[in-house]
Amino acid sequence: MKFARRSSLVVLLAALFCVLFSASQAGAIYVEPGERFNLRLVTPIENNSGFSVWGSKYYPDDVLSEKMSDYVFRKMKEIHRVDVTRLVSDNRAFWPSEGFSEKDMILKINLEEFYHKKKDTLGSKVYWDVVLHTYIYSGATKDLIYDSVISERDNRQYVLYTDILDTEPIYWEKFEKSPYWPAIRRALDRALAEVASGYNGYRVVGQIIAKAERVDGSYTVSKGRQDKLYHINLGLRDSVKVGDVFAVTRASSVRTIAPETPELHFPQIVGRVRVIFVKDRDGVVEIIKESEDAPIQLGDSVSMPLSGKRDGMDF
Repeated sequence: MKFARRSSLVVLLAALFCVLFSASQAGAIYVEPGERFNLRLVTPIENNSGFSVWGSKYYPDDVLSEKMSDYVFRKMKEIHRVDVTRLVSDNRAFWPSEGFSEKDMILKINLEEFYHKKKDTLGSKVYWDVVLHTYIYSGATKDLIYDSVISERDNRQYVLYTDILDTEPIYWEKFEKSPYWPAIRRALDRALAEVASGYNGYRVVGQIIAKAERVDGSYTVSKGRQDKLYHINLGLRDSVKVGDVFAVTRASSVRTIAPETPELHFPQIVGRVRVIFVKDRDGVVEIIKESEDAPIQLGDSVSMPLSGKRDGMDF
């Protein structure tokens, strides 16, 4: 029942996703096995918060935009199957018109708010509130695909009294060691996850292509286990590793009463599989969970996020 309830939730989210975005945009988030795409970051990240961090007393200028841009760009380079570059302009009119494909994306991030305070009671307690606005554009058309607001609010208690950011100007060396810079990084990580992980993010979609037949006399696969093993068309070239867990989905569609979207297409989760063997262009997976009403079968899709945990739970 728990699996069924989660599947129902995913279906509702998928339907909402299809309503919000056109079929062409929704299709653009899926990457075929072996395929690459370009991800471009608009730099510098815009700081609209009114909060500034000086480079040093010898460099009395705000470096927060530069530090945020460098951090996001480094994280982008860690994403598999992605070629990353910078666009040094936030004006779409000056973005290059060539060299983009339909699956390329442009990421723009603004720091809209940064609030912090400290309260001294039996030590020090610090609070922060980070608000980012993330914009995702199509590389081919330069049109806005979607945007979202991300907030990171939390606090930390220190047993001893501390002077974190009590004096101005605030220098980078001190700010980097405070709890506020990790808070901004966490918000930036979530902004990047809008592109490379999670339900709305890019993902590699492969397919279950064959049953893993047991050779007579084999001692590597027991008879009781052979019905749980399948071949997939994702492998080392797609950054697949032994132990990865992927969601298995099956296409579904519904008719609507809306004339602009007469039919909605979305995936439904029918199970999860774990990689037990992998080669260059293919691998073997074992079923660890499947729907009783719709068991995993040949032709089902295997979904892998480009970044983040591969535990099959992000779809």
